[in-house]
Amino acid sequence: MQNSTETEIGATYQVGIVKAIDAKKHSVRVQFPALDNLESDWLSVITQAAGGNQFYALPDQGSMVACLLDSRGEGGCVLGCLFNEADTTPVSDHDIWMKKFTNGTVISHNRANGLITVTTAGSVVITGNSVTIDAQETTVTGNLKVKQKLTYLGGMAGSGGDGISASITGSINVESGDVVADGISLKTHTHPDLTSGGQTGQAQ
Repeated sequence: MQNSTETEIGATYQVGIVKAIDAKKHSVRVQFPALDNLESDWLSVITQAAGGNQFYALPDQGSMVACLLDSRGEGGCVLGCLFNEADTTPVSDHDIWMKKFTNGTVISHNRANGLITVTTAGSVVITGNSVTIDAQETTVTGNLKVKQKLTYLGGMAGSGGDGISASITGSINVESGDVVADGISLKTHTHPDLTSGGQTGQAQ
């Protein structure tokens, strides 16, 4: 302890306030108001997994935490954080699992309806060899940029703003089939022969 007067206490559950953080060791120092503001040595913060699977999360300074201390109060661990009058619950629904961050990012799941939401003012990056979206319908409300080849197998339909549905810079190669605009076939339509006054035949 950092108190000059040794205080004998039994192995006990105590509630305290985080005063310092060691991010590398996943540990904190905790001050205990009920023990004359006694401040602990470094206490490990319990995590959900620390082996092959790992979970890393530390309480902030000023967070209220529940601790289990040894008989002298010199060692122990932090069991977890506690909501309180200063740090209130972000929701009041037992069906919701939520992770909320100070920058406004929220990841949540509502088990009542299955809705999963990710809300952030920053960017979302998914990195992998392959990503599959298996859904009956997918909606993109903003601009969509594809930096490599775009392949579609079920056909394509589109409509655009400002009277323009598609704008393409470069060549278009139709390997089979036809191109039809307003019911007019690129393969079968005829047009005036401006050099002779006649009409050409079908496109070959």
